[in-house]
Amino acid sequence: MLGVVMLFILDDVPSLEDMTRGGERVLIFAALLPTMALVRATAMTMPSVHATQERLGRLPAVASAGGLQLAAHVFGGIINTGAFALLSAALPPDSGTHRRRIAAEAAIRGMVVSSAWSPFFVAFAIGQIFVAPAYAWMAIALGTVSAFLFMVVTIVGLHRGFKGTELRQSLACLGPVASRLAAVLAAVLVVAVVLELTALSAVVTVMPLLVLIQMLRHREKVTVIIADTCDAMNKTADDIVVITAAMLVAFFAISSASLASMVAGIYSDVIPGWIALPAVPIMMMSLSVIGIHPVITSTTLLAIFSGGGADVHPALLVQAHLVGWGAGTMSSVASLSVLSCATLYRVPTRQLVFGANIISGFGYAVVGGVGLALINMLI
Repeated sequence: MLGVVMLFILDDVPSLEDMTRGGERVLIFAALLPTMALVRATAMTMPSVHATQERLGRLPAVASAGGLQLAAHVFGGIINTGAFALLSAALPPDSGTHRRRIAAEAAIRGMVVSSAWSPFFVAFAIGQIFVAPAYAWMAIALGTVSAFLFMVVTIVGLHRGFKGTELRQSLACLGPVASRLAAVLAAVLVVAVVLELTALSAVVTVMPLLVLIQMLRHREKVTVIIADTCDAMNKTADDIVVITAAMLVAFFAISSASLASMVAGIYSDVIPGWIALPAVPIMMMSLSVIGIHPVITSTTLLAIFSGGGADVHPALLVQAHLVGWGAGTMSSVASLSVLSCATLYRVPTRQLVFGANIISGFGYAVVGGVGLALINMLI
């Protein structure tokens, strides 16, 4: 698929010099997934994480799904899809088919939407290459708002029995890990500001050091952490290749005049923001339903709309991409989140793809895109 995209948007085969420059620019992306595999393996051994897992397992049924969505959002912001394995173990083993499906859908919603604000996602790594670092951080700030609104609307709307008492019970489950998660995010932010690094560079720099500290504190866990990291790396090798290839295609598209010429043949003026910003998440969501992963759609759209191709604020464009990533991975047959939860929660994939989350995903994409377009018109 990426090869088809490259043939479509490029006039010529990239030169050796272009390939070298592109390789240097996207090399750090190949370091992100191994780093996150290491972080995930380490988190799975932490007593505070297990304490949260046990508390979630004791939640009453009326608070369970909402609590899982909240927990998936918090854990997903740091360990991404690793949150699913952690939270599926908190579901009572005698749960019926309906409860397992509701729990799986809630976990997916919570986890994927954390991509709107988390610098630990591949989505952010892709988006930040198209804008200056300051705009990438602004996009994260916007993401905290969009993710918060989505969480409130879906938890209240989809879990009718979830009220103040259930919210307090769910938040109490996160108590053991709250300070550690805050410390991780603060460390990444401080290093990025002090050393003037991009968010991605800060993540790749800070997280291995934090893991090393954890290993020194719990040396008996080192063997398990290394083994789980190696196992995860074997499973994600294809993802590294696909993501790196997608970023190379994006780099070549930006460097080449062919993409600009192609767009100019359709629309010769600067594309209005009210078209570009809704188009990014809606197209990412729509194409993901038929199996085209957001990494392919987003790299193409960001290459078209960034750098003056559209009349949009760069931070809003990145946030539109992050909203589209969350929406697109919420109910797609190509989504690792959906496939993982189908296995862990023992729910057919088709039920997760065509269930409540497809409505939530399209709603998130449409409302998020239109909202960002309105903000763009006001600034």
